[in-house]
Amino acid sequence: MLFALTFLVPIAVVAVVVLAGVFPAQRAAAVRRGAALCAPLAAVPAGLLAVFGAGESVDVPWLLFGARFSVDAVARPLLLIAALLYGGSLLALTWLKLRHTERRHGALTAFMLLSFVGNIGTYLAADTVSFYLFFALMSFSAAGLVVHYRTPAAHRATRVYLVMSVLSETAILAAFMLTVHAGGMLLTEAPGAIAASEYMTLTVVLLFIGFGVKAGLVPLHVWLPLAHPAAPPAASAVLSGAMVKAGLVGWLRFLPLGQHERGLEVLGWVLMALALIGAFLAVVVGVLQDDPKVVLAYSTISQLGFITAVVAAGMLEPELAPLVSAAAVVYAVHHGLAKGALFLGVPVIKHYGRGATGVVVAVGMIGAGLAVAGAPLTSGAFGKYVSKEAVAPISVLGVGLDSILPLVATGSTLLLMRFAWLVWTAERDPRRTPDGELFSWLLVAAAGIVVPWLVGERWMPVAVPDWEPYVVWNAVWPILLGLGLGGIVWWLFAHGKLPRWTPRADGTTIAPGDVLVPEEKVLSGLARSGGRALDTLHGGTGAVARGWGSFWTVAARRGKGAVSVAERGLERWSVSGAWLLVLLAGVLVVMVVAGRWFVWHG
Repeated sequence: MLFALTFLVPIAVVAVVVLAGVFPAQRAAAVRRGAALCAPLAAVPAGLLAVFGAGESVDVPWLLFGARFSVDAVARPLLLIAALLYGGSLLALTWLKLRHTERRHGALTAFMLLSFVGNIGTYLAADTVSFYLFFALMSFSAAGLVVHYRTPAAHRATRVYLVMSVLSETAILAAFMLTVHAGGMLLTEAPGAIAASEYMTLTVVLLFIGFGVKAGLVPLHVWLPLAHPAAPPAASAVLSGAMVKAGLVGWLRFLPLGQHERGLEVLGWVLMALALIGAFLAVVVGVLQDDPKVVLAYSTISQLGFITAVVAAGMLEPELAPLVSAAAVVYAVHHGLAKGALFLGVPVIKHYGRGATGVVVAVGMIGAGLAVAGAPLTSGAFGKYVSKEAVAPISVLGVGLDSILPLVATGSTLLLMRFAWLVWTAERDPRRTPDGELFSWLLVAAAGIVVPWLVGERWMPVAVPDWEPYVVWNAVWPILLGLGLGGIVWWLFAHGKLPRWTPRADGTTIAPGDVLVPEEKVLSGLARSGGRALDTLHGGTGAVARGWGSFWTVAARRGKGAVSVAERGLERWSVSGAWLLVLLAGVLVVMVVAGRWFVWHG
């Protein structure tokens, strides 16, 4: 019953929002308003399923090719996080609906609920086809969250997001076709089937690309810094806190972790290199931005690089696969709630950052920031401790990976210092009394303090830190290093001692989307060149058409002689057409032969 309610309740709310259009305008607005007010409750069945449905599974033989869903060790914690994040975000939207401070909340609520269904379906799916269906639903529904404000920035971000989503879906579909062909219809069979396939390398590369778009893998991350500032804060919270974790789940479900196959080590090093580049390069770009949500987006890219490096360790050392999977999930749980609280906190600081509520807001935001940085006794320290323990046997260029990953916390500290400065100096729009926007943020912030510990201690097979002095010091020194570096830069800036060549932190030195900007320039140049070529082609075809018309005019006047000339011309065209048909037939034969070869040798 909980399985059914988990999917049917949010779908029912979406159906009410959509079907309200059959009523007169005033009645339709009232119906959509009521549906929006009930929307936060749609996440409750998913939360209950996570808490009480451990180990349960259900088969739906009439759906697709026979769907299967399961609450396993990976799905259960992430399902709970999704319910909390979406529930809190929908609560914030509901309050805005009550205050009439935002438009189009019926559509925004519907898109968020569709994204929620796709998101949790991705977590719960136990077969390849169902996984793809829900992943695609989540990906394309999220476009409605990004484009909500209909600003030029929102339209640009949505275009980029959709292009990247189509790239992602295409790569995933190709990888899944190869996976099913190899015998990996069920997710429990997929890693082994991929490892045994003769197309293992191609399949893994496609999985890197397909899920790397969602997981912010460099250089596929470019949509994140554009989508977050364009979307409403509640949408940014679920984009960063829950949706990007679907890429991580895809890797954990399909990558042949724990398999001893030739070639996996090389692929593991490729993933490791991209992960570490993203983890540290995102810090450099992020501190140069002047929008707090863009800074948080680059922080997400950096943190996802951390998680990806942990996953890559499971490809390098198959024996580490169980520990690596558990560590990645624990870290994802912590990051989802902490980053969700920071995104939801951006408008909360603006509206409640002063007076009596300002103290509560300051404590909550500082706590979430310390968790992201990995301060002792926080969920972030727990996640980093578990991750370091899991990757301890791995070395990169002679340096232990467990010595490299703490430096990600140094980068996180720098990004959070930049974020704190931007939100502290931003304009305020105070509100007199607390409301649902504040309460939804408090819900997520409180959950970020408690839930990761409960999940790590009771649901996952990981070791809990005992907080001995060396454990505390390992959590503290990266943060102190970040504070020291940030303090030096601030002092130099305040005293006018920064060199002139120092890049300006106003979002102009490196624009949000970084590598996307030169890519867009190249594509624009190609488009202009192509446009000129098309203009030339159109001019040529126009001249031919005019000449052909003149020819027939002359032919009509001169009679049979001109007609004979025309017939001879048509004969020549028929010969050319015949050669064209031969060429096309040859291409078709090659395609058929190639298809047969694939079937015989696949």
